Amino acid sequence: MKRIDFSKIKAIAFDFWGVLAEMDAPMYKFMKKNNISLKKHSKEIRKIIAKHDLDKITEKQFLQKCSKIIGLEVPYPKYRYTYKKTALNKNLINITKKLKKRYKIALLTNNNKEYCAEYLFKPQLDKLFDIMVISYVVGYRKPFPQIYKILIKKLKLKPEEILFLDDDPIKLLAAETLGIKTLLYRGKKTNKILSSLL
Repeated sequence: MKRIDFSKIKAIAFDFWGVLAEMDAPMYKFMKKNNISLKKHSKEIRKIIAKHDLDKITEKQFLQKCSKIIGLEVPYPKYRYTYKKTALNKNLINITKKLKKRYKIALLTNNNKEYCAEYLFKPQLDKLFDIMVISYVVGYRKPFPQIYKILIKKLKLKPEEILFLDDDPIKLLAAETLGIKTLLYRGKKTNKILSSLL
């Protein structure tokens, strides 16, 4: 792991899925239940996810399009994404609440309107962040440089004063290109590093 000079960090930005919450899409459960290979259809489904994350389609339309791809109807609203408290990363959320006393806290996520309504606004997690950069709001997704530039501008900091956590190395690499410091999220190991900043 590369060394980070935490003394220069003034803000910490977090990804959502895979970091602050577990991604547990009902559609994937439906596919598993019906013995449909996700790997076989992942490329096509990722394209639809991108449209959903940019608010170009609704969740209902997303499931309809996925139904055509896999050749089996995914019933809506039965398989819509609904809030489950157990999916939240409670330990990290508690650490982040404490970090907020010393750092600006930001959200940088590829996320759609419906999932945010369920997992960000319903549990009032939005109050945890000083600023939020969400793909469906800004019109860009990670790893496109524009979304990171929006984060930098909103935080009003130099890129090297921002630490960004994500569970996807590709998203981190894009941030590093702009000078943002990064940390790959690895559960308890990363929680321990963040706790040391307290």
